[in-house]
Amino acid sequence: MNCEEVREYLLPFIDQELNKKVSSEIETHLHSCPLCSREFKSEKRIESAIKEKMVRDRAPLVLRQKLIRQIDRQEPRSSLWWVLSSLFQSRPKRVLASMALLAIIIGSFYIYRTVRTPYFPLFQEALNNHTDFLTGGFSLEIASSQAEEVSRWFEGKVDFPVSVPEFPGEEIELLGGKLIRIKDQDVVYLFYRSEEHDISFLMHDCTGVRLPRVRSVEVHGQKFDVFTSQGYNVIHLEDHHETPCTIVSNMDLQLLLELFSRTQPSSV
Repeated sequence: MNCEEVREYLLPFIDQELNKKVSSEIETHLHSCPLCSREFKSEKRIESAIKEKMVRDRAPLVLRQKLIRQIDRQEPRSSLWWVLSSLFQSRPKRVLASMALLAIIIGSFYIYRTVRTPYFPLFQEALNNHTDFLTGGFSLEIASSQAEEVSRWFEGKVDFPVSVPEFPGEEIELLGGKLIRIKDQDVVYLFYRSEEHDISFLMHDCTGVRLPRVRSVEVHGQKFDVFTSQGYNVIHLEDHHETPCTIVSNMDLQLLLELFSRTQPSSV
């Protein structure tokens, strides 16, 4: 037998539906052909997986006879019942296996869609916006070092309170802000700069948003989610003066946590 013939008979061979002569020829070919042998092993694994998932209980004989009589009475003969009956009579194992595989695929897809709801890529998107601004990817819409002025500029533009942080006693300057979008979400973007560090500060409404699982730390009674990538630290605080916020900076993580655990909101 050649490869094409073996692959044509591979499924009946797995189901032991062939005579001894043909089965022997296929076995001989599989021993000498790595490609067909690999395909045989792959089909065998699928067959085993299907059998494990299939319901093993058989319907009572009386019920099966009743179903067959009802199928035989169906008119016209091209009905779905007749087609299914013909399939089961000709290749019952293969039909059952196909139906079981289809059920597994549909069930897996449903579980994936309902359980594995995609995360909102907050941390990576915040980092992307930070690097975009540093490389000139976008400019600020309100350029001001006055927190009160910047807070007023955002009034009416977003549906959540905007409290622009201030850092008394720190040499950190507010440069301004911009309204941006992250995956159809309105986000307030603020940028700060010190002699050694750049800081992006994002405020956003996280209602109904599923955030990625990252490391959590607690500083001065406040819980921060922490993410590090590309040499930048990203921290997320769920309640920054009534509004969730995300901060990106090249500042040391511990210093960044200490800094934002004692920020003060602007007063408008």
